[in-house]
Amino acid sequence: MANLSFREKNTFEELFGMSSGYVLDFSNSSFARFIGDVVNIDIYNGTGYTEYSSKANKLRQIWTDEPDNVVGTLMDAMLSYYEDLQLRISELSEYQKKKVGEMRVVCQRLVGNDMKISFPQKQEETLQTLLEDINSSLSRNQPTLVLDRLHTFSTKLLRQMCTDNGLTVTDDKGRYLPLHSLAGLLKKHYEKISIFQSSFTILAVQNSISLFDEYNRIRNDQSYAHDNDVLGTMESEFVVKAMANLIFFIDKVEAFRKKKGEEAAIIDKDDIPF
Repeated sequence: MANLSFREKNTFEELFGMSSGYVLDFSNSSFARFIGDVVNIDIYNGTGYTEYSSKANKLRQIWTDEPDNVVGTLMDAMLSYYEDLQLRISELSEYQKKKVGEMRVVCQRLVGNDMKISFPQKQEETLQTLLEDINSSLSRNQPTLVLDRLHTFSTKLLRQMCTDNGLTVTDDKGRYLPLHSLAGLLKKHYEKISIFQSSFTILAVQNSISLFDEYNRIRNDQSYAHDNDVLGTMESEFVVKAMANLIFFIDKVEAFRKKKGEEAAIIDKDDIPF
């Protein structure tokens, strides 16, 4: 549910003329297209939106069912539509300008309440391109589009980490190892060099291997990587957040390992007696 007060909802309803059951000058089809383009919600055939109701009630349902960032993004776009519509008809009154300004602030607050997903930031061009695609899809509330891209990003990143640690990333037939195998190689290597300070971390990384293995299956069978029945938005978002947390942590471990190696190299250099 979006964090909208009673007064804020009433202001939106007043601006958009929702007491009639309509929303501005939208027809059913144009309303569906507008919402689909802005926040990727199918208000007539999407999950949870199939029950028939007026356009005003559809919008109220979005306020109730969707998170802050989605509602904030949609309402901001609708305020722009409202301004354009009013200027075509006549002009915006001072009262209307004031109310639009107030609601813009509300939209900014809602969008700012979005839960941020952190990904390792990399300079390599391919990884940067993948990250741009991932962040673009998330900003449009399309985590299903992220499943395939994040899998590719994770595989390339872990493959690079393994190579940096002198680990072989192919099997005995020269085929690249899958994502969970790369994670397993790194886990064993980090244990060998005693980089972890707690058994909890070792167990967590061990469990991540099975998650990466299941993520392989989701990517192959439930993402847009192939002609699949795609995983739903709710679970896709959960998978993306879980995988992002894992690779972000492993990236921090790798940065820590490199720093320790550099510090050790400096100490060795200082011990040279000439």
